[in-house]
Amino acid sequence: MIRTRFFDEFLLDTCKNSGVRQVVLVAAGLDTRAFRLAWPPGTRLYEMDLPEVLNAKDDIIKDAKVEASCERHTIRADLRQDTWPAALLAAGYQPQSPSVWLIEGLLFYLPEVAVDTLLEKVSAQTVAGSLLGLDVMNRGLFFSPLAWRQRDALTRQGAPGRFGTNDPEMLMSRHGWEADVTQPGEEGSSFGRWPKPIVPRWLPGLPRSFLVKARRL
Repeated sequence: MIRTRFFDEFLLDTCKNSGVRQVVLVAAGLDTRAFRLAWPPGTRLYEMDLPEVLNAKDDIIKDAKVEASCERHTIRADLRQDTWPAALLAAGYQPQSPSVWLIEGLLFYLPEVAVDTLLEKVSAQTVAGSLLGLDVMNRGLFFSPLAWRQRDALTRQGAPGRFGTNDPEMLMSRHGWEADVTQPGEEGSSFGRWPKPIVPRWLPGLPRSFLVKARRL
């Protein structure tokens, strides 16, 4: 999957080339990067998600008999509450040191106010030079006839989309980040796996997704 490969390289490049040793995965779910990526020595990786999600994940890990390739910490917290930053700090995260964060496959399902609140809290826990990766859909996904099947499927599954933006750069700028935005299939986000023509961003009304790498200002 292009998105997975894109963020794999983003996280590893940051840790190997920038000396960052704190990685935070927001709504980590069953993410396996702590186990399958070759992290530099001393990397501390923090996985945040609901208690029931991480408990189930720990059972899977135990059955699989696998070992993390980094110092893995789990933070059982509800991201909708105000308590998760304190839980992250209690797990050993150091907000005064550079970090790299990943919010993958989440923002699309949140109301806009929740997106802004989450980004505000992440910004409050990061210093200048920290990095953040995330993916976001545009508004065209909610209105374009080309996306009705996807919208219908998500609604029937009980997971309708709620948030999209046509300007990820502005979204990140509002929260103190400088963003580098690409679409799957463009240079640096293809990996020989994108079979379709690239739709220019200036063409309006079409559904599209964005892959974002941002630096804290």
